[in-house]
Amino acid sequence: TRESFEPFSCLGSDRNARIAEIIVSCTNLSPYRCELSFVSNVIKKVRIVGKETYPYQRYMLGISKYDILVFFCVFFLGSWMAPKETGWMWAVGNTASCTAQGFFFVV
Repeated sequence: TRESFEPFSCLGSDRNARIAEIIVSCTNLSPYRCELSFVSNVIKKVRIVGKETYPYQRYMLGISKYDILVFFCVFFLGSWMAPKETGWMWAVGNTASCTAQGFFFVV
């Protein structure tokens, strides 16, 4: 048997909850512009100029790529990956997508 969940919004209305979700998703994008800039600079240095990179740059490149992946899966997608049955706003996922999002959040 499936449990039924009641839709929940602490912002008073569905419209206010949608506005808050959009603001949070868009605001979370700003810190990652620096990481994307760093990643593109290192890739340009290797591919276009043909220069070697320092171990520090390769280490930071790996961390930045993983951080961007986690950001996208957890913060940007937000409640979209939650199962539709939960009643969360914009929840369109299933149990597998929710589990994958939880994995990236914990790791």
